[in-house]
Amino acid sequence: MRKRTFLILFTFLSLLLWAGAVSAQGTPLTLGPGQDLRINLPLEPGKAYEISMEMRTALEGAAVTMTLQLRGENGQVLDSRIAQSTLDPGGAWTVLGFIHVPIPHTAGRWELVVTADRQGLYYWQNLKVLRSYQDSRETIAYQAEQPQGERDFYTGLVVDARHLDVRRGISPRIYSEGGQLIYGGVLAPPDLVQERGVVAYGSELTPELLQRLQVAPDDPYVNPLVVKAIGVADAAKTGVYISAEDTQRILQAMAQYDFFARYAVIFLVE
Repeated sequence: MRKRTFLILFTFLSLLLWAGAVSAQGTPLTLGPGQDLRINLPLEPGKAYEISMEMRTALEGAAVTMTLQLRGENGQVLDSRIAQSTLDPGGAWTVLGFIHVPIPHTAGRWELVVTADRQGLYYWQNLKVLRSYQDSRETIAYQAEQPQGERDFYTGLVVDARHLDVRRGISPRIYSEGGQLIYGGVLAPPDLVQERGVVAYGSELTPELLQRLQVAPDDPYVNPLVVKAIGVADAAKTGVYISAEDTQRILQAMAQYDFFARYAVIFLVE
């Protein structure tokens, strides 16, 4: 009996260590011929942006290409920018991106496409889309157009799972429709897990519950991104699946503000 209990505990701890290692590596994806990563970016015409992300792989000599392209109504490419880099052969993170991209006044949809010349497993993290300023005049103009206190970014995520048999848990996870891990909080400090949890639970969005999504305790601004769960993800019924469309919305929102880093996540359950 003792031997069996030890084996169960050893297996459980091994799974926890494995999950932590995967999370530390970033978000996994497969790249190669016919396989790419595509993210829609809400870029504003007349502005300029700094766009970057970190990537790594165990493949030696793999080159990754990042293409920022403007697509018209019929899907045709109207404008594009290309950045290419060979990833670190030792598997360290390599930063890819564009330092300063002026956005023309052309109607269309901006899309970020990441491809690789070698087939295999890659990891990415820290997608950043930041306003870029070349001179003081542009900075002054930006400050003038943004009244103090005005905000336009999401401060946290609300997953509505009240229509599903989702249960409260200590380590709930969010997966995309295709099975990609979007959020797990597996690297959260033990004291945070015990005191606050990696998500907050409720049956309604009360003012008290929404305090979880505040930028800071003394900053009352709250703007939740609300998505609806489409399925239960695990046997314990604590994880959920979300649609591909909502996954894209989350990635776009986190390009402006990384609310996952603050564990600003709420599950609505019955």
